[in-house]
Amino acid sequence: IMKDWKNVNKFVKENKFQFFFFIAMLLLLVITIIASSNADPVVEGPSIEIPDDTTEPENPDQNVVEIIEEQFIMPIKESDYVIVRKFFDKNDTKENQQLSLIKFNNSYRTSQGMSFAKKDGTNFDVVAALSGKVIEVKESPIYGKCVVIEHDDGINTLYYGLSEVCVQKDAEVKQKDKIGVSGYTEYDKEAKNHVYFQVMKDNKYLNPKNVFGKKTSEL
Repeated sequence: IMKDWKNVNKFVKENKFQFFFFIAMLLLLVITIIASSNADPVVEGPSIEIPDDTTEPENPDQNVVEIIEEQFIMPIKESDYVIVRKFFDKNDTKENQQLSLIKFNNSYRTSQGMSFAKKDGTNFDVVAALSGKVIEVKESPIYGKCVVIEHDDGINTLYYGLSEVCVQKDAEVKQKDKIGVSGYTEYDKEAKNHVYFQVMKDNKYLNPKNVFGKKTSEL
């Protein structure tokens, strides 16, 4: 045994660097093993979804449908029309006031609407001035056939003197839809072939000249 120890001692003296390097590596290995055994166990946490920054934000207005409010149009599509009767306005000129007087049974009455006709006096299609619901279809020996259409904001439009009617009560009509054909009335024979057009708001007559091109909310 003494002989073996002498050999080991001799080896250490001759190889000091290799010996101490070996001892240091051995100690480092032992320390690493001890530290690993005392470390907290690794617990896998829940996965976190990282949002994609390239995704465009949702536009809250992309599903909004813009509603365009209609504006009054004349009840005649023809471009070669004439106004044969005007709405009576006490502040209007005498010429216009004269054109707003209706002769019936040897007396004159003031017009509460406007009458349209073609220049050549022939029949023409009468169209809805606004979209709405037909609330009345009637016929009178004095006023001829008549259609009344109900609109928003307490507005009604009335079409008198029709020779033909193309709509029925409770029908929904769109602006520019044909509702009838022009004709004659006993009430205003001087107007000849025409349509007598009236506009009412809350049971009050409005001058059609002042509503054309406007929305019902503006009246």
